[in-house]
Amino acid sequence: MFISATDRVRSEIESRIVNGTMPPGASLDESQLSELFSVSRTPVREALLQLATLGFVRIIPRSGIFVVPLSARELASLFEVLAQMESLAAKLVIHRINEEQINMLRKVHAGGKAAAQCGDVEAFIEYNKAFHEALYYVCGNSFLVEQILHVRKRINPYRTRRADYAKHLLEAWGEHDELLDAILSKDEDTAMSLASLHVLKSGNDVAELGGAMGGHAVFDTEYNGMPRMSIELPRVPSRRHAA
Repeated sequence: MFISATDRVRSEIESRIVNGTMPPGASLDESQLSELFSVSRTPVREALLQLATLGFVRIIPRSGIFVVPLSARELASLFEVLAQMESLAAKLVIHRINEEQINMLRKVHAGGKAAAQCGDVEAFIEYNKAFHEALYYVCGNSFLVEQILHVRKRINPYRTRRADYAKHLLEAWGEHDELLDAILSKDEDTAMSLASLHVLKSGNDVAELGGAMGGHAVFDTEYNGMPRMSIELPRVPSRRHAA
């Protein structure tokens, strides 16, 4: 399968942004990128334009090109959207899952327990990815999955450090266990609520970044029976315009 230079460069830059190698706020130089990827500046420029459309970079005329840093408000908005999309995916899984897929999910989930009990972070990360991707596959809505994966890419640079993540492996596996049980029991309301809460709890892992980003993200778990997130930002003194 042929992959153009622009597509390759876009994929490489996106991957580095998502994994934090090119962190939020980092300046990107066309010349350096063309040298890094052994291409001319044209595919680099085209790749950056595409990444700007996707929200990963910001191009500021006469100032430069930067990896987009998300504010506390923007992060909370993304988690709010993700929570609702994951909830919908869980609902679709209940209506579409078959026996073969049930067995596949159980097998994937069992492997995660062993990784959690041993404290094997790398193995658990692989399990976590496989568990969620299995649910996305079973939900059967490719457009929904595309949007979920895009939002996850946007928030990934802000996720918990692996050293902190290791403390919560059994808790995370337990949340998956409850969700899977609700799905297999065809308990739609519980499954949707658990899927949403699972996202909101991961949102709490990044809430502490709010202070560094000019605000504080507060993730509430109950609001009229529905999970929600809210934002608390520091008050900005009003400014009087000179007469």
